[in-house]
Amino acid sequence: MAEPELGDPTADAKNPGTVALVGAGPGDAGLLTVRGRGLLDAADVVIYEHRRQRALIPKDAERFYVGPRRNGDRPARSVVRQLAVALAREGRSVVYLLRGDPFSFGRGSEVAQALHDAGIPFEIVPGVTTGVAAASYAGIPLVSPSLAATTVFASGRAVERHAIPTDWGAVARLGGTVVIRDAAPALDAIIEGFAEAGIPSEMPTAIVSHAGATQQRAIVGTLETLARDVTRAGGRYTLLIGWTVLLRDELAWFERRPLFGRRIVLARAPHTPEKVAEQLRKLGADVIEVPALRVARLDTEPLRAELERLAEIEWLVFGSPEAVESLWEQLLAAGRDTRALGAIRIAAIGAPTAAALLDRGVTVDVVQDRFGALALVDLLTARADIPGAAMLYIGDEDSAEPFARDLESTGASVTWVAPYRSVPAERRESSFRRALERRGADLVVATSPAAAAAYLRAAGDELVGGIPAAVNGVDTAAALREGGAQVVIETTAGSEDLVRAIRTRLEREE
Repeated sequence: MAEPELGDPTADAKNPGTVALVGAGPGDAGLLTVRGRGLLDAADVVIYEHRRQRALIPKDAERFYVGPRRNGDRPARSVVRQLAVALAREGRSVVYLLRGDPFSFGRGSEVAQALHDAGIPFEIVPGVTTGVAAASYAGIPLVSPSLAATTVFASGRAVERHAIPTDWGAVARLGGTVVIRDAAPALDAIIEGFAEAGIPSEMPTAIVSHAGATQQRAIVGTLETLARDVTRAGGRYTLLIGWTVLLRDELAWFERRPLFGRRIVLARAPHTPEKVAEQLRKLGADVIEVPALRVARLDTEPLRAELERLAEIEWLVFGSPEAVESLWEQLLAAGRDTRALGAIRIAAIGAPTAAALLDRGVTVDVVQDRFGALALVDLLTARADIPGAAMLYIGDEDSAEPFARDLESTGASVTWVAPYRSVPAERRESSFRRALERRGADLVVATSPAAAAAYLRAAGDELVGGIPAAVNGVDTAAALREGGAQVVIETTAGSEDLVRAIRTRLEREE
């Protein structure tokens, strides 16, 4: 993103907006507070400093990224402060997402001071600090009745060039558990200070990187092995020093989850629930989702023509929420509403499609409730009012005609229209492919034929054959096998059975 256009941060504003400094925690979206979530949902614009925070930002909010670029550069702190002030002076509701807690190590306080000086109302929403998260996710208590009565938080990185130097010997003499964020720049001084304070070399230490993420790593050692352990850790980390580190043997929980360290690619159709992703992440898996397709509208004349003969149609079948939206746009444009559907019976592929109809006051007669659109054909075939009925199917350009032929097997007289089509997000697919090439995956999971097709296109022929697949539904399995994938798990029930089978297989491979 180019540097933001700030305008004049000193310009007068009769009705300035507000700025909320929200602590986003160490990166786990689940650690965001309820207050923080509410402010984000109501925000006009969001300033954020970590790429993992993008998942927290509502799609309709304008966003400004102020974190490090690929070349390592990042906007100066003064520029970020001016940005927050300038956006608020425009009368906008602004959320500034900070990693950890807003007032930890001065970053949020600098912005709050600038807002105060500019007369901008602001709010502080606390967040889980990186140090607290690193200790908790590593299973290391900060205070223990028998091992430590105090906790000291410190930073090894100078926040500003005029920061007051830290007396590490004094820190060591305070006792208790010492938590040092970004310890790398001060490592030599830390080791020297603890030695001068008379702290024994066997004092336990823990180096925690990527706290709370699926890449989390904790290296336990002592002050004597610390320099060597840091070389193994690499990158940025949080350092914990104290006797409570010994309790990790009993209390480590995060890395002991059954699928921790496993990388799973998930391909799911748009609008489908995230149950599989949620269940896999709960088990510790690193879930990478295949980029979703975007919807492009096509010529609506065929749909308008079909609406002219609504009185002749006995069944309307909707392939997706986009199909529902397309029909409603044309109904409203013609000055009509739900009453135009009269006694027409309604069928929907998937719960999200049914929900889109119910939101518009339309009762759904038949909903496909199993994986795969062909399940709807089975449900309709069992009905006595289908043979000979005039049926209109509204769906995606790529699948409308073949699925209409499937519907004809029910005995209905089927007409189809395709007012939209799904278009690949090519740039996101390229990024996905590069990530897959670089990091690999243990398994790919596909939940529908459309999702399987999206994965095959995004991954490319060279990668597909090397990653085993798990699917729910015979049609999904067929789509993947046709694309060259090796299907090793195939179920026909719900998401819980699929996840259970995945867990069993991956645990057996360990």
